Amino acid sequence: MSVHSYTYYVSLNVSLMSTIHLRIDKKAIEKAIKQQREMNSRLFLADTDCKGLRLAINSRTASWTYAYRKRGFDFGGKRFPMRTLKLGDVVTMTPTEARFAAEQIKANVRDGGDPAIERRQVQRNQLNASDADRPVSWWLDTYVRSELGDDTRHKRYEASHVRLGLAELDIHNQPPASFTEDHIKDLLLKHRERPATARHRFGAMSRFLDFLQDQKVIQANPAQGVSKKRRPKPPAPRSTFYEVDDLSRLWNPEQPLKEVYLRYLRFLITTPLRAEEAAELKVEQVNVSRMEISLSAAVTKNSEAFVMPLSTLAEKQLQIEEKTQYQRVFQLSSKDGQPMRSWSHFNASVRKSTGLQNFNLHDLRRTFSTLIAEHSEFGESLIDGLLNHKQSVTRSGAIRHYQMAKHLKRRRAVMDWWGAFCEVRLHDGCR
Repeated sequence: MSVHSYTYYVSLNVSLMSTIHLRIDKKAIEKAIKQQREMNSRLFLADTDCKGLRLAINSRTASWTYAYRKRGFDFGGKRFPMRTLKLGDVVTMTPTEARFAAEQIKANVRDGGDPAIERRQVQRNQLNASDADRPVSWWLDTYVRSELGDDTRHKRYEASHVRLGLAELDIHNQPPASFTEDHIKDLLLKHRERPATARHRFGAMSRFLDFLQDQKVIQANPAQGVSKKRRPKPPAPRSTFYEVDDLSRLWNPEQPLKEVYLRYLRFLITTPLRAEEAAELKVEQVNVSRMEISLSAAVTKNSEAFVMPLSTLAEKQLQIEEKTQYQRVFQLSSKDGQPMRSWSHFNASVRKSTGLQNFNLHDLRRTFSTLIAEHSEFGESLIDGLLNHKQSVTRSGAIRHYQMAKHLKRRRAVMDWWGAFCEVRLHDGCR
């Protein structure tokens, strides 16, 4: 092989390797960003779930694009050229939101539209527009940059609910003044069968509208005009917890349960993390020598860093000796390296193997706090602290502003007591 041929061969392979076809999700993006840094060249992810959707990853940015071809033929009888639209960046738009935006473009093209031309016209109009005339989507981008950012999961969810709500109402290209109470009512009506989603959408949208009011582009928040009767009610608090006998059935299933499922289930019995926090737990977050887990503010529900002491029984469920620091402790998905999505399958498997038809993962946290309070002398505030609830919820008055102690030693004593309690009461599975 000549030098020129070899150079061409290498260049061709680099070009082919620069585009990876897969279902784009958070894990795939994180992996691709690391790969791009190693390659030091642009890398593309092409989504297999939505043809034409790509994520272009550079050294400092990662942008979503969608490629389409207008239907029909030009005056010369040729097909129209491919056009590419930028949808947003990976900071402000999740894979799900990017697919949703791409589907909207597809629908526009099917109806004979040309989104690229329409977008350029909108942008030209915006150059001469006053702030009040700018579209709601422009204000949402401003809101995300100035008020929300991307530093916590809660803020990402907040932006996602507003973005999806605007898309569902199809008013993202309208000026803020066009937003009315009827839009909010329509949004709640769309989710009348999903009260939790309706409540999240309403809250996120109302806070966004407060921002628009503060910016003086709307006179009043339309959400405030919705009567309390029409506003989504919070779900009734759950009260289910497991008695020791039921907990024993979960620890020692009557029928075989997938090995990683069983370790994960037993870990959540011994350690009251939230289901997603435990499912996404990485080896690097576990300090075996100190017998504790450290979670950053970016991965906790209340956006506060948290340290969870580990009992000896809990540590036995981890089995991290063979894993690298970036691997999940519990790889629950059957697809290696992918996050857990089949929660309904997990719950069905546990119910079938244990016979507990009302099994719910979150009830394990309630079981933890209830049984410790009933069988020990530990105070409720100390127990509640291990559930990592927001301090403003569990503490009232001036104490929440002055009492910042984490009580780590006392929390460790609680976890050691709970581990010993489980070993005695659930002894068949702990030998």
